[in-house]
Amino acid sequence: MIKLSFSTLMRISALLAACALVGCGGASSTVNPLTPTRIIAFGDQLSAVDSSGHGTYTVYISDTNTTVASRLAATYGLTMSKCDYSSVNCVVSSGSAVSYAEGSATARVTVPAQITAYLNYNTPGSSDLFIITAGTNDIATAALTNDTTTIASAATALTSAIQSLTNAGAKYVLVMQPLNVARTPPFLAANGVRSAGANASFSSYAQALSYDTGTACQSFSCLLSTKLNAAYPATSSHQPILLADLMSYFNLITGTTNTGSANTFSSYGVTNPDLNVCDSISVPATSICSLASTSTNQYTGTSWDYTSSVFAYNYYLTPFAHRLLADYIYNYNFYRAGWR
Repeated sequence: MIKLSFSTLMRISALLAACALVGCGGASSTVNPLTPTRIIAFGDQLSAVDSSGHGTYTVYISDTNTTVASRLAATYGLTMSKCDYSSVNCVVSSGSAVSYAEGSATARVTVPAQITAYLNYNTPGSSDLFIITAGTNDIATAALTNDTTTIASAATALTSAIQSLTNAGAKYVLVMQPLNVARTPPFLAANGVRSAGANASFSSYAQALSYDTGTACQSFSCLLSTKLNAAYPATSSHQPILLADLMSYFNLITGTTNTGSANTFSSYGVTNPDLNVCDSISVPATSICSLASTSTNQYTGTSWDYTSSVFAYNYYLTPFAHRLLADYIYNYNFYRAGWR
């Protein structure tokens, strides 16, 4: 008889639980595909746009589909615009895409407030698509003191906010797990090209709070998965929550020999996996990103190009990286869940 270690059994259990939310198993792309009536985004810099639909925490370019949320909206022929919910009572009309997201938003406080503001003036429709990107800022702050308590609180608060959406009638809620903060420029150690990030000494905390490699389940990713699975147990009927865990994918597109991934980034069209391409991010403005002076890219021997770089600045991604993540969600997660 084959004996499995406790660690292996825990990982199998976690995988089976995750399948309840991510749609493991061969879902058909032709059975009741989602055709959104409205698209509403909540969250952080991964979904933040201005009134014209331009991403506000990325490299400013003429295209408007430069965030994860707006790229997904563009897939359905919609251009996302900003809802300034702190000063406007936003009523989302049919056939529109609206983002409540803010660059500094946290899963613990801001995103629940965004969802509350939406529900105060709107009722979710059965064909509305909700996109939630949150957790990166919570992890980045908590990693400086290894604050596991705040991370647990953030996962609980976000789960409760998501439940308020589904209790109000939401049927399609995409929740994107946060980035691996340990792979962002502030937490990266020196690799011979750029100086060590300002928070490099806290990199191990950032990774542990981003995702678990053992059985502790103290990371935001594991805690959120566990809480959502408890709130939405697997059934044979439609599951309203699609949890997209792109941690492994993000590790691959940012992977270098310095991060222990043997330069996996090049397989995804990435030429610069870890250098900031902006001097800073300034919002709101018509020129969001001031491009830094190009430096030699150690991986290709040429100067970096933002159109194939991952990071605009710190935790903020380039339009190219946003497209990689959004397209992966649409082509893989939506397909597996039978949403397309």
